[in-house]
Amino acid sequence: MGYLKADVRAELLLNAAIKVMKSEGYAAVTARKVAQASGAAVGHINRHFASLSQLKCQAFLAIVHEKSTEHKAASEASSGIDAVLALLGACNKKTRDIEIWREVSVLAHQDRALHEIFVYALNLWHSMLSNVIEHNHLRCHDTSSATAWRLIALVLGQDLLAMHNVIDGDEEVLRCNLLHLIRLELQPDASAR
Repeated sequence: MGYLKADVRAELLLNAAIKVMKSEGYAAVTARKVAQASGAAVGHINRHFASLSQLKCQAFLAIVHEKSTEHKAASEASSGIDAVLALLGACNKKTRDIEIWREVSVLAHQDRALHEIFVYALNLWHSMLSNVIEHNHLRCHDTSSATAWRLIALVLGQDLLAMHNVIDGDEEVLRCNLLHLIRLELQPDASAR
């Protein structure tokens, strides 16, 4: 590969890491695979990133922002409970996205930087969900913040149980479980009309 400006090469490496991560998972991102996918030499990774770990963290963060944008757009295209459901993933089983999330949730305990990004991702999800609950004038039993955490906990818990085949992982079953809890937690606020 010929000469590229530092920021262009860094972006090329980051995009290659994202591509590998999306297709093979977080742990599968190696210097060799990133170099091969980007057409750059392995040594370029350490010239542009403090470490392979930093590159992987930045790639995961980019995926988090991409998915947040997608879910936010889906939520904004809906209203009421459907807007909330869109932010909770609508029990969408895009297997690779879920597998990356699961993998990072486990690996985050071993890597402080990854842990910080994972917690950031959870807080971003929570903030978006709280805002949607408030924006759509949905009445909560307590606060939109507490309700958002309970709904996120249900999604994560269901995913864990489905992953271990403790409950039926069928999309429709998961969606019905989620809708049941949403309806228990949230009702349209008649005074907001």
